[in-house]
Amino acid sequence: MEFSLGQRLRKAPGPLLLTGHTGFKGAWMTFLLEHLDVPVVGYSLPAETQSLFNRVGRDGAIPEKLADIRDYETLEKFIDQHKPSTIIHMAAQPLVLNSYLRSLETFEVNVMGTANVLDIAFKKQFVEAIIVVTTDKVYMNNDSDSIFVESDPLMGKDPYSASKVGTEAVVSAWQQIAKVSGGPNVVSVRAGNVIGGGDFAKDRIIPDLIRGVMSGEPVLIRNPKSTRPWQHVLDPLT
Repeated sequence: MEFSLGQRLRKAPGPLLLTGHTGFKGAWMTFLLEHLDVPVVGYSLPAETQSLFNRVGRDGAIPEKLADIRDYETLEKFIDQHKPSTIIHMAAQPLVLNSYLRSLETFEVNVMGTANVLDIAFKKQFVEAIIVVTTDKVYMNNDSDSIFVESDPLMGKDPYSASKVGTEAVVSAWQQIAKVSGGPNVVSVRAGNVIGGGDFAKDRIIPDLIRGVMSGEPVLIRNPKSTRPWQHVLDPLT
């Protein structure tokens, strides 16, 4: 797989920083960047026990720091150490059901964690671009069956989607800072539910079905009337 972005990233003066590299999408993104020969470093919480990251032995495969995105000082030290030219920010609390149980933490990670990344990056002249990954759940959903477009209004109903709307507000704020005071290019990208090899997360339909088959236990399908825009994990990453 080859495209012009990979060529530009290889020629960049610094590596690419991927936050959330121990997660499902993060592990796949790391594979993709390595396939493109793009130097990459990672900053993330330790991987879940049954994660793709652990199952394929990724611990220490790239320069990395296993720490919380809310730890401003540690994050800044890591960025100063590696001087990334580009940042792809994926680190997040990604599960809707967990957001009901840990609502405050979800907002702290998804909103203030993103603010930390952008605030630090804007102090570093070596950072040229930042891509913040959010979700299609940021759109106001009136059940009209229409396809969302980027200009649609944003609104979150549950703590997870509301926190991601907050993330989009953070991106907009730092885009305005760049216009007024200068700074790296900042964009957000939005994707829907993904499926793919190595996803063992709790409360996801495909992993839940596989676990149900293996255990012989019935699987509860939450919101069976909902329509989910499934993508293979490589679709939004490429």
